[in-house]
Parts: sequence; structure tokens; C-alpha cells
Amino acid sequence: MVATLGILAAVATLACLGTLVCVHLRPTGYNPLRDAVSDYGVGPSYPFYRAQTAAMALAAILVAGALAKALDPAPKRAIVLLLVFAAARLAIPSFPTDLARTQRTRTGVIHILLAGVAFAAIAWAAATLAERVDWPGCRGFGWAVVVTAVATGLAIRTRFPYFGAVERLFYVATLAWFLFVSLHLA
Repeated sequence: MVATLGILAAVATLACLGTLVCVHLRPTGYNPLRDAVSDYGVGPSYPFYRAQTAAMALAAILVAGALAKALDPAPKRAIVLLLVFAAARLAIPSFPTDLARTQRTRTGVIHILLAGVAFAAIAWAAATLAERVDWPGCRGFGWAVVVTAVATGLAIRTRFPYFGAVERLFYVATLAWFLFVSLHLA
């Protein structure tokens, strides 16, 4: 059962990656160095954005389930944080970002709050799991998620002109962590 959950989590992670690649290849007019990934959640690219958030949420749920069965005692904090991350990822497409960053809307503020919850939850889960398992490389992947989550928060707070690049590093670190953990459980 654990191996099946791990394999399915890896497939969901790769589906998320594939969807992100596809949406970035579409002629949207967005600049990956400057613009947020969530900008793809507004307009014609919405189905791609929704698919990648759902795939990432599914990966988190499957990893949480596999961890609950694979480790004794189960890493409860990491599991809860993965489920919080999944809930935020599932909800976020329902609250599109504000493309006009100078004019905040209620929906856009909810989007930012959900993103903050998701980024913090996955960073904390990655750091927590690294303290619970003795898998070579887990600590490095976990800290990569933490560092890129913090960098993304700082980039949005300071209005760093290359926010998109920083956020995409967070996505790469998170997807690599999910793939690493999934394959370790498989």
C-alpha cells in the first residue's frame, strides 16, 4: 500500500510539472522572470493552472497517506502540514490573483493569504520530515524548500522585480522534494 501511494504521488508530482511546463509554453504574454505562476490562473490558461494546483494537492495527500502508513510513529506534524498545503492548493484557483498589483481586491487578498499558508505549510512539512527520517538527501531537499519559500515571501514583500524567477525556484524545490519523498516511499 505504501509503495502504491508513493508511486501515485510521484505520478501526481510529474503531472503537476508537466502542466506547469505546458502552461509556460503557451503564448500568454507573461514573463516567467517577473510574473507570478498564479497569473496563469486568470484568463484562458485557468484550466492549466487549476490542473497543476490539483495535481500538487493530490501529491501532498498521497505523500501524507504514505507517511502515515510507512513510519511508526507517524510524523503527525508533517502529515497535518501536508494536508493544510493540499487544502490551500485546492482552494487557491477559486480566488484568482490581482493582475493589477496596485489595486487589491478581496479575492486577490484571499489568494495571497492562501499562497502564504501553502508556502509556509510545505516548507514546515519539508523541514519537519527531514528531522524524522534518515534518508540521505532529505535534509538538503527539505532546506531547499524552506529557503526558496522564505525567498519567495521576501521577493513579494519587497516587490523584487524578478519575483517570478524566485517563485519558480520554489516550485522546482517543492516538486523535487515531492518526487524525492514519493520515490523514497515507493
